[in-house]
Formats: sequence, C-alpha cells, structure tokens
Amino acid sequence: MKKALVILIVSFQLIGCSSAKGQKTNTKVSGVYEREESSEKLELKSDGTYTLWNPEITFTPVIEQCDYASTGKWTILADNVIEITSENYYTEQKGFGYDLKKENKLSQDSLYIQVVFPTDFHPVSLNFTFNHKNNKSITTDKTYIVLPKSKYLWNRRTATNQISFNLNADVSGTEIYKGRILFKIFEESIDTEIHNYLTITLPCFDRCFFEFEPFYQDLILIKNKNTIIWQGDTWSK
Repeated sequence: MKKALVILIVSFQLIGCSSAKGQKTNTKVSGVYEREESSEKLELKSDGTYTLWNPEITFTPVIEQCDYASTGKWTILADNVIEITSENYYTEQKGFGYDLKKENKLSQDSLYIQVVFPTDFHPVSLNFTFNHKNNKSITTDKTYIVLPKSKYLWNRRTATNQISFNLNADVSGTEIYKGRILFKIFEESIDTEIHNYLTITLPCFDRCFFEFEPFYQDLILIKNKNTIIWQGDTWSK
C-alpha cells in the first residue's frame, strides 16, 4: 500500500511538471520571424503574446489594410513545438459589441433603422428578421432603411416585436473571412409603437476586425534558435 502511494505521488509530480512545461514561454524562442520570400512577420513576445504583422505593400496602387493580421498568446508544448491561439473574438464575441439607441420620430407608419460602422469599410450585407413565426425579413446593403410596419411587423395585434440583426459576409473570391459567413449581432424585443427609429452603432467592426485571422491551438515547429516552420513555410529571425 505504501509503495503504491509513493508511485501515485510521483505520478502527480510528473503530470504537474508536464503541465507547467506546456504553459511557459522561452525567451530564447521569442523574437520577430519573417516569412521566407515575404515581408510578413510573426512576433513572439517574451510575455507570451504574439502579433502576426501583415506584409508591407510594395505595389501600386496602395490598398488600405490593417497593420496586423492576428494577435493572441503562444506557449511551448515541447522542446521543438510552439502552440498559438488567437484572441477569442469569434466565440466570446468581444468584437460583436453594439449600442442600440431607440427613438420615436417621423412617420408612425414606418420603422426606421440606421446602422453606423466606425469606417466606410464594411463589406457585408445587413439582415433583419422580424418575429420568428411572422417569417418576415430583409437583406440589404444599405445602412439606412425605412420599412412599412404593416408589411414587416405584427399587424397591430401587439406593439412588441422581436427583431434579430445579423451581418452576412460574401466570401466568394476572397479569403478575408476565413470561412466566417454570418455575424450574429443581437435579438431584441422592441415596442415599435414607442420606439420606431433605431440607431445601431457597431464600434468594433473596422477593417482590423474583418481581416482578423483566428488560430486555435495552431502548431509551429522550432527548427533551430533562429528558424521556425509554420504554415508550410520557413520563418527566420
């Protein structure tokens, strides 16, 4: 029994050591790595965070882009393996924050919706669904719409309407969304007799949000102290 207890204690110690190893970073590994035949850079910081910097634009006309493609944390899993996980925007919906201002103005026969993005860059279509059982919805590229209440809302049986708001991304011909097509913003119960003018502000939906590259437990091979292998390419300090 005593022998078995000793083995059990040693086993837990080994597990603890293994777990700690998987959580620490290595200052010898940290640094800025540049992708082979590209100016794209991966910065592994000594505090355990990383930034994937976009390549410099060398052609004309110059297109606007975010400085970075991804940020998050990195750890060492083994002597020659790094794991990175990006900031968890798309599961915790940190970037999906919104402000909804409700007002009562203009014609009472209509519902007015104004959507405000932080910049002019918003390559998505807006989708509004009204009352699930009513099966009424509209998809538009316009950020300001006027809808007749008689067509889209409950026909005066109740003033409270369930409104769902989504952004639909067109992923054809571009890798900007990495397979993300639908951004679910909110579902709200709104008394449209008291509030018929809605202003929806999306403060985080800028270019960096749309171009963000998510990574979940992505593995990087450490070739030597100055070289890593990631995404099939060589990156060097």
